Amino acid sequence: MTAPALSPLASLLDLLFPRTCGGCGAGPPGSGGWCPWCAESTAGPWSVGVPGAGRVAVAGRYRGPLRRAVLAYKERGRRDLAADLAGLLVAPLAVVLPVAAGRAPPRIRLVPVPSRPAAARARGGDHVLRLCRALEPRLAAAGLPASTAPLLALDRRARDSVGLDGAARAANLAAALYPAGRGRAGRGRRPPPDPGAPVVLVDDVVTTGATLRACRRALRGLGCEPVGSVLLADATTPGRKQ
Repeated sequence: MTAPALSPLASLLDLLFPRTCGGCGAGPPGSGGWCPWCAESTAGPWSVGVPGAGRVAVAGRYRGPLRRAVLAYKERGRRDLAADLAGLLVAPLAVVLPVAAGRAPPRIRLVPVPSRPAAARARGGDHVLRLCRALEPRLAAAGLPASTAPLLALDRRARDSVGLDGAARAANLAAALYPAGRGRAGRGRRPPPDPGAPVVLVDDVVTTGATLRACRRALRGLGCEPVGSVLLADATTPGRKQ
């Protein structure tokens, strides 16, 4: 299936009326943020092997329409894409949840991977936190009650991770990641929000896995053991086929 061609007119309409498809630019204003063609082209969910990160599942590869939609949402002001992108995380979340046959699902705690304060300000808010909150009603509709728990924060001095290799990302996060609401110099443990509730990390793209590993370590310091992580896209293996 061939993607609809992007045109200058579609790009202009997207700026003026940002409701054309975030993946391919198709459709008149008001047609929706994720068209049927782009939905079909997103081949997930699938599991991704990330050493030290536990169970990791994604909606698709970081390429084509999904990559364009993630960038439009994250960097180009397309906040209207939050609900459509959140919908892509329902199936990956089912992949990482432990199976409990015959039991009512417990309330899931969605923990967003935090953004740098400067990046969040530039984007009009933390885009992963927004994604988690848009995911809550999607999960409720699927019979999976969930609530967002922003337990982690990044120091304002944290570097932008773009261009850093795995070792540099790990060092950057080790110095900058801390429990939210306690301040950078906070000490001691804070109990998890609901002991026994499954905790799931949420982020946009997995690249080296350094961020997921660092967040898992930080959550363990709070007494939380994440059951897994869900992300929109996998950028760990450039040559991978869908």
